[in-house]
Amino acid sequence: METTLEFRPEDHRDELRNNLIFSGLSDSEIFALLEHCRPRCFSLTAGEVIHIEPGFRHRLCLVLSGNVIAYAIGYDGGKTMLNSVKGSGQMGAMQFTVDQYNTVVELTASADSRAIMIEPEKLLIADEKLAIIQHKALVNLMASQRQLFFDLSDHIICLSQKNVRDKILRFLKLQSERARSYEFEIPYSREELAIYLAVDRASLSRSLGELRRDGVIDFSKNRFKILSTKYFVY
Repeated sequence: METTLEFRPEDHRDELRNNLIFSGLSDSEIFALLEHCRPRCFSLTAGEVIHIEPGFRHRLCLVLSGNVIAYAIGYDGGKTMLNSVKGSGQMGAMQFTVDQYNTVVELTASADSRAIMIEPEKLLIADEKLAIIQHKALVNLMASQRQLFFDLSDHIICLSQKNVRDKILRFLKLQSERARSYEFEIPYSREELAIYLAVDRASLSRSLGELRRDGVIDFSKNRFKILSTKYFVY
């Protein structure tokens, strides 16, 4: 890590309460658990990028506020999106477990963000005084990882489509289903969406333009509207 900050849990009471990992825990239980875990805290401004050093990769990262995207950087400089995490939501947790690949992990803040990193062993190895609290946090962590599994499955479905147009349609269908609406905002910029779908930016823009001309969708920045429901029944 390049910069870590002093973390005072009492200063982030609402953010901690809203994080799925601490769901159902009282303030005193949250503070006791964090005192035991001694997390590393870091803050990112919108657009800021940091790289995770190997010694910090096997950590549980909880995004308390903002939006953080994790990428794996290949030897050729190409990016693969690992996870996109918003604070104060069920996906406000991610764990870096890519040490064995010697992969460079890059974190990019889509908005001003604050996060903490915890050694998983602090939750997994029972402490006599905190066993009940640790159990509650582990149940919550399992729920978070279950949602992560669903998100990864959706990602694989998008990547498995044969061409750029079909990848976009599948992605927008999933977003429409989640929002239960034909009008919604996607969580990525155009560059981030291109990385998510593993396509180049020019091909993405061209296919989006074709879908708009064909009367299938309309969009303005991250706001999309489904005009033809042929591909979007939820």
